[in-house]
Amino acid sequence: MNSGQTQNSIGSMNYQWAFSLIHYFALQGVTQAVISPGSCSTPLALACEQHPDIHTWVQIDERSAGFFALGLAQQKHQPTILICTSGSAVANWFPSVVEASHSYTPLLLLSADRPAELQDCGANQTMDQSFLFGSHVRDFIALEHVDETLLKSNYLKRISIQAYSKSLNQKPGPVHLNIPFREPLLPRRFTANDLNHFIQRLSQQTMDNATSLFKLSAQSSILTTSISKKSLELLKKTLKTGSGLIICGRLTRQEQSDFTALLPLLADKLNCPVLVDPLSNQRFTTSCHSRFLYNYDHFLKQELKQVQVHTDKNKMTPKWIIRFGQFPVSKALLQYLQSLESHIILVSSYGDCLDPIHKANTILHISPEKFCTQLLNSSIKTCATDWLDHWQQLERHSENSIEQSVKHCSDLFEGHVINCLLRHIPDHSILFSGNSMAIRDFDTFTTQSSAHGKQLNFFANRGTSGIDGNLSTFFGLLANQDGYGVALLGDLSFYHDMNGLLICKQLTELGYNATIIVVNNNGGGIFNYLPQQQLDDFDKLWKTEINLDFQHSAKLYGLNYYQVNTQQELEATLPEAFAQPGIQLLEIIIDQQTSVECHKQI
Repeated sequence: MNSGQTQNSIGSMNYQWAFSLIHYFALQGVTQAVISPGSCSTPLALACEQHPDIHTWVQIDERSAGFFALGLAQQKHQPTILICTSGSAVANWFPSVVEASHSYTPLLLLSADRPAELQDCGANQTMDQSFLFGSHVRDFIALEHVDETLLKSNYLKRISIQAYSKSLNQKPGPVHLNIPFREPLLPRRFTANDLNHFIQRLSQQTMDNATSLFKLSAQSSILTTSISKKSLELLKKTLKTGSGLIICGRLTRQEQSDFTALLPLLADKLNCPVLVDPLSNQRFTTSCHSRFLYNYDHFLKQELKQVQVHTDKNKMTPKWIIRFGQFPVSKALLQYLQSLESHIILVSSYGDCLDPIHKANTILHISPEKFCTQLLNSSIKTCATDWLDHWQQLERHSENSIEQSVKHCSDLFEGHVINCLLRHIPDHSILFSGNSMAIRDFDTFTTQSSAHGKQLNFFANRGTSGIDGNLSTFFGLLANQDGYGVALLGDLSFYHDMNGLLICKQLTELGYNATIIVVNNNGGGIFNYLPQQQLDDFDKLWKTEINLDFQHSAKLYGLNYYQVNTQQELEATLPEAFAQPGIQLLEIIIDQQTSVECHKQI
């Protein structure tokens, strides 16, 4: 700090420093910021609010704010700014940062910090924020202290380009910028009215002085744009060895864009079955493709039992498998693939080895769209018709079995919820699933007939499959689109992020409409299907009965509330909730033991 700097000039430069950084991000296409109020972050928060091209959202709880920003960024695949003050506030971002890293979601994490002279001396609200998120961010950038010479140079311009590019290039994800500020954080000499005018003049002056930055068109960059000639020839040789499968797991929005139209064409050309995970977003399209199979989790459980005692393994043993995206939800599919010695080709857009069973023989770092385009333009042999017919017969049998089993369960359980939801949800809605049982129930009970013709955008936090922040992620997704939104969560997931409900009032005032469906079976029902269920201490350590009545949450946050206890009530109430404006909370009471028994009948 120069001795000649007055306290007022320090405050002015703090604001100019923050506004310049935000302005450079805006010039590159950033449009949204999520702010958790705090003192040290004042210049950054005010800069976002004053910038004409940045829409600001305020979420008081930093953990919920992180997941809300995650949802905003996922919907448009554009970086969202996240701002908080110094100290433990930053640490509350950690779960959302990890999820963003594993789901390839671009975030710009702007943490305010105390200056160097207050580090390591017991100063209040101060800790070491350097490299706080470790390998879970694409880059960590420690900004210099506010300096007049740097302010007049291209320093902040370079920093902004570096951070923005790192958040999108090659492997998209979060970037952490740690920004120290000395007090006073803003000029002090003005009256309130004069200070507001002064801040606005500084903002305009900064924009006038920083117009030379061309607007970058940086998009998330897939590692390679084509398969090499040698790799393509080897791939064609593999595909000629016999019949095979395509498996499509979770894909980012960027990966889905052109791939959705090409996957059916590839399936037609190869004449092979395609196993489509819910998060591939290939189940909810305008057309129902006969080669796309949904209920493999059901029939593979049966086939695996038969294969162990029998016979003709060739009926279920492909010579090759093409895998797109992250590993699917289905445990039966995982066990099936573990039992095979087929040649597995993994198409991994961002360079990661997404292979938890360590079976991939070939890994191609290329986008699904480019991969399909090259194969479609080459001469490749198709699978035998009887191979495809066998898989399609299994699918039809499983679909019928699932539908009949759900029909014969007289007491309300999750299968009825999924079926009713899919019948009544408006087209072009966001459909967000919680983890644990919710995503598995979507995988099990979504059939070709129940999904037929539905156009939905399906999401879940499957990067690390946590139950924290699910509500806030859903609200972020909702806030960045025009259609309806539906979230299906378990009671524990809902409980984990009730602070996220604080933003509902703002969303309602802005005209957003959504329904949150809470399946309340009083605890972690998924543990009933795991070996822990046999232990004497199961009820205490894993059943996690929370005994909460969520109508009080609805009242606290101003939500419309419905409670459902029977199938008849569900059929009557769900369409009514979907027709209401604003945000609804629909609590579905399901007996946990009844749920377990009905699931076992499927």
